Amino acid sequence: MRYGLPLAALLLLSLVVIWPLVTGREEGFRISFSDSPDLDGSLRMVNARYLGADDRDQPYTVTAAEASQTEPNSPLVTLKEVSADVFLEDGGAQWFALSAREGLYERDQRFLDLIGDVSIFSDQGHEFHTERAHVDLAGRTADGDLPVQGQGPLGLLQAGNFHVDNGEETMFFEGGVTMTIFPGGQGGK
Repeated sequence: MRYGLPLAALLLLSLVVIWPLVTGREEGFRISFSDSPDLDGSLRMVNARYLGADDRDQPYTVTAAEASQTEPNSPLVTLKEVSADVFLEDGGAQWFALSAREGLYERDQRFLDLIGDVSIFSDQGHEFHTERAHVDLAGRTADGDLPVQGQGPLGLLQAGNFHVDNGEETMFFEGGVTMTIFPGGQGGK
């Protein structure tokens, strides 16, 4: 066994290398570089996930079906089919979920710009939809300059733009705000 096993491995390796040369069939072992136009030198990752913390050390997660960077050390990451989960522990656990078709994540500043079918959900029953939003994950704020539609425990909302500051626990809506309040709706924060 001491000599037989290494000799058998050497014979098998020789057979793998020599057999295609003897039979003239090399196509199974050919390795070449692709001339695909998709290879532009940028970094790409499928099913990307980034874990971070805000200024109060509360965790957040940003995930995407695809993430890419134009240069290896670039702080800008382009995202497709992006989602983010933000967890808050102030006075009781809270959770926010954000999703969009595309996004741009700025790692150093912890900014997330969402574009296309932007949705924001909270575990307290709030739901907002818009086409573009800027989220400061470190400062726990979000704003958008395009129309927003939403609903919550109190009723329905439509506005021209919005600003949410979770640290101050405020939501501001401007630009033709229309709100429908449901009788018996549950108030909350």
